[in-house]
Formats: sequence, structure tokens, C-alpha cells
Amino acid sequence: MQLPFPPLERTVQVQVPAEAAGQPLLDFLTLRYNYLDQAQWAQEIHRGNLFLDGLTARGEASLKGGERLFFQAGDLEEQEVSFQIQVLEETPDYILVNKPGNLPCHPAGRFFNHTLWAWLKQARNLENIHFVNRLDRETSGLVLVGKNPRFAAKAAKLLHSLGTETRKTYLVLVHGRVPWKESFANGWLMKDPTSPVGKKRHFTPILNDGDSDVVELPEDDEAVTAQTEFRLLEYRRLPAPRDPPNAFPPDPQGELSLLEATLHTGRTHQIRATLCSLGFPVVGDKLYGVDDTLFLRFASSTLAPEDWRRLILPTQALHAWKLSLPRLGIQATAPAPWLLPPLAP
Repeated sequence: MQLPFPPLERTVQVQVPAEAAGQPLLDFLTLRYNYLDQAQWAQEIHRGNLFLDGLTARGEASLKGGERLFFQAGDLEEQEVSFQIQVLEETPDYILVNKPGNLPCHPAGRFFNHTLWAWLKQARNLENIHFVNRLDRETSGLVLVGKNPRFAAKAAKLLHSLGTETRKTYLVLVHGRVPWKESFANGWLMKDPTSPVGKKRHFTPILNDGDSDVVELPEDDEAVTAQTEFRLLEYRRLPAPRDPPNAFPPDPQGELSLLEATLHTGRTHQIRATLCSLGFPVVGDKLYGVDDTLFLRFASSTLAPEDWRRLILPTQALHAWKLSLPRLGIQATAPAPWLLPPLAP
């Protein structure tokens, strides 16, 4: 795709860890940087794009540990994204944007120039970029970016406290009719042992948090507590042939639920994992939607037309709707791109 700004040159520099001593260079690269397979890494070495301690690397090289590895990435192909970014507010201290659903916030894997970070650097000419909050690639909505470390640290501290003044509120559309008007999900997020996707998380409610001072800890040592407040806004139905694809009209008998979600903790995949585990998978979500094997097919670019029909939307129906930081004078709302007409603030 044609970038709307001059591309940045991508380089990777890393010190080879001591425990990699004796490992073939190709094996190290393939395991650590899996956005290229072994044959592709071999091709990059053949092109002369990798260096060990300043010398051109050889494909048959074995590592000693401690070397400086340099990779001149050049023209690595990146997946297409959307740069339909709306700037809502900009001051000398920060820029607040409404991010589209198909755009990573920061470089990772193959993504480098196809990121919000690169757009901020090149299209907005920002030297210093400090993300106060980050969204998953397919989550749309409000992203606050500090222009200096002092503001970013102050804003991040307020956001992490998530008290009555500071709030992050999301809109989320899920399969099924939730039976409650309001619900507070308090529990653990941990690895999902039933999923073929290693990074998928499962939410387990804490059931004995009433008068008891003892809460049974999960077996997963990496489990973290998660609290999310949900509120049912209304039931919605799937678009009819005459409707726009992202209309989802209100319908008291609709098979979808439009929810407002307010975070009380900030965990990775918190809203999506919680709702999926409660039996209400997110519309359009390839990992926490109707079938997590869709994620594997998406990652390998093998999603079939029937898969896309099951997803309903090309990206997940999760949107960072409202951001409230009154101590910094920030009160922002952004409409969800998958919801027409947009909800009133």
C-alpha cells in the first residue's frame, strides 16, 4: 500500500544473549523474530542484510553469545492497515487521536511503518512519542500520546489509578442477549489451556469475595486480577440487506447486545477475554469471538469467505469510546466506526 508519509528506515540491533551460545544463527533468528521463517531469514543473510559484530553474517554461522547483531530490514512487506486517523485535540504536551480498527499503535513483528507511531513521527513531525494508553491493533478509539516524558508519566499514573475521576470507557458489541442491566466482573485472567492459541486468556470469576478474607489463588502463576464494569445499553440486530454493514439497528428482540465497559484494572485483552468467558463473544473478534481457530487462519492469511461471514465485521467491535482525565483537562468522546448512527456522548 502507498504510505501517506515518507517511510522510516528500519534497523534492528540486539546483543545476543549468553544462553544462545552454540545456537545456529538461523535458528536464533527464526525463534526470536518469527515474522520471517527460516527460509526468509536465510534470504536476508544471503542479501548481506545481517551483521555480527560489524562483519557480514554467514548463513552457517553459530553464535558465541554476547555478539552485537545488526539487521538492516530494508523493504520488508507489511500488512495493509488504515490511516484514517482523526486528531481530536493537540497541545504542546499531548496529541489525542481517534485510531481506526486496523492499525497497530507501535512497531512489532512485521509492523513498522504501518503503525500509529510511524504516522505520528512522519505525518505529524513528532520527535518524542510517549503512548499514555495503547490499543490492540483491531481495537479502535481514543489514544492519548504525550509529547514529553513528564506529561506522559503524569497522565499514565492517573490512568493506572482508574478512580472515580479518571475513567476509560469502551463500547463493545457481543453475540447473545446479556440477561442483566449492569454487571461487575471481578476475577482472574489467566492462560486458556483449552485454546490452540498460546496468547489467549480465560476469565475466572472470584466467587467467594463476599465476607471471606481468603480468596483461592489460581494454579497459573501468571494469573492477574481483573475487574470490569459492564452496562447494557440496548439490544441490536444484524444488518438487513437494505442496511449499511455497520448499522446494527436497535431492536428489543435483537440477537446482539451493545454494552458499555468501564475498566477498573488495565489488563491485556481484559474486556474481550472476560466477555468471551462469560459466554458473550465479541462480534468480529478473531481470538475472543465465535471461534478462536479463526485467529490461526487469519495469521496464516487463509480465512475463507465463510469465515469472514461468521466474523460479520472485518475488525473487532471494541472501541475506546470515552476518556476522562479531569485533572489534566481532558474529557473526550469518539464515535465507534462500526456503529451507525453513532451514540450520543
